[in-house]
Amino acid sequence: MRHKTHHRKGIHSILSLILVITLLPALASAQDSGQDAGKQKPAAQTAPNQADNQTAQPASPVALAWADSYIRQIGSAGLLAGNREGIGWGSLYIPSASVYGIVDQFESTQTTPGATYNAAILQGTVVYDHRLGSSRLAVQYQPDMAISGGRVVGNFSNQNTSLDWLIYTRPRWNVKFTDGFRYSYTQQSFGMSYLDVNTASGGVNTNNFLDGPTRSLSNYATLSVAYALSRRASISIAPNFTYAEIGEGQNLDRASAYGGNVNWNYRLSERQTIGLQYSGELIHEAGLGVSATTPNVPTDTVFHTIAGTAGRQLSASMFVRGAAGVTTSSAAQNSRQWSFYGNLSLVKQLGRSSLGLNYTRADTIASGLIASEYADRVDLTLVNQLTTRLTWSPGVGYLRQVQSGGFSGWYATSNAQYLLAPRAGLFLTFDYFRKNQSSNTVNLFSGNRNLYSFGLRWQPGRVAH
Repeated sequence: MRHKTHHRKGIHSILSLILVITLLPALASAQDSGQDAGKQKPAAQTAPNQADNQTAQPASPVALAWADSYIRQIGSAGLLAGNREGIGWGSLYIPSASVYGIVDQFESTQTTPGATYNAAILQGTVVYDHRLGSSRLAVQYQPDMAISGGRVVGNFSNQNTSLDWLIYTRPRWNVKFTDGFRYSYTQQSFGMSYLDVNTASGGVNTNNFLDGPTRSLSNYATLSVAYALSRRASISIAPNFTYAEIGEGQNLDRASAYGGNVNWNYRLSERQTIGLQYSGELIHEAGLGVSATTPNVPTDTVFHTIAGTAGRQLSASMFVRGAAGVTTSSAAQNSRQWSFYGNLSLVKQLGRSSLGLNYTRADTIASGLIASEYADRVDLTLVNQLTTRLTWSPGVGYLRQVQSGGFSGWYATSNAQYLLAPRAGLFLTFDYFRKNQSSNTVNLFSGNRNLYSFGLRWQPGRVAH
């Protein structure tokens, strides 16, 4: 019955969020009209995933690291513009909406027959973005709904929500709270780029691509406090918490992660920064269900990581950031283990197109795979602006657990978008996804999967005027 309780909590959280979004415009109307986000003119963009106002971009992408006072679009590397895009009422607006038809094919294995699933997917985004003095509050809500056979498919509807609160900002101080909640009735990762790139800020963002037959829930929260020690040096402290559930009944996995980061950064020049970081994390697995690492026995694993960091704008159109160091981990009755720690992101502008590469080694608590082991993930994407109206974006990615015999999976994607009606901001889209998962848990699919989609996307903020 415990999983039903968490199910109800997830639904109550969503209903509470909708109520907050409904009531906040009334509060917003009481604020000074000069703070109204809806009275600023949105900026034009030509490349996908860059529906950002240029005034919202940092003066130098490398300088973004010192305080991280910029708010990102939900599931995207782009920055939330701070201006209303699309249609809305004051600080509350709808920047995008989509309708897709999908054909989802699972290839047969030695133990499981193949299957094909057809549905229509409705997806939208609702944003409440409001400034109050020097603080800023942004709530983003992105629901998915599937319709098949003329009926709403309850076990294919997903909820994705983020809350960013820039609590306090001064020339030398910055305090920011971030919370991200995601609930999926089935782990169908669809509708977001698995690797999203923003060339204006030099940022990248990865989304989950793992799929499974059962429900998943995750919530990530962090509070970041940053202080500028001098004109060049800064320090930040960011405690964080993650909670996740995957599966139901006897196949329920549940885990929590408690931790934090301490970062010191030094700006060598306008184009280059270096730094040091330390992170500590405790991963607690509840040990519930037959798919847990140790059935019915909770396990705790402690990680300590220290690494050097660097970021550089190699040219006007090329940005690179990374970290390298060591991680030590220990669990009850197990000897301490040492492993390499690293991450790397590279963004390159190629005329009207862009290239993005990202590598990370991190935990998998909020990615659809609950495990006490780190996983390596690498993603590559190329966004080709073939004409003023046609964009084609291929991409590939691979993920594997560090431990031998653990989970592994890969994907290949191809996305085409055609600007059908510039004045309306209407795009014709076609997507193809090819996936392979080698799973040792019942909560994730194992084998090959093909997914085709064709539909319409309304996103006027992406259209150049």
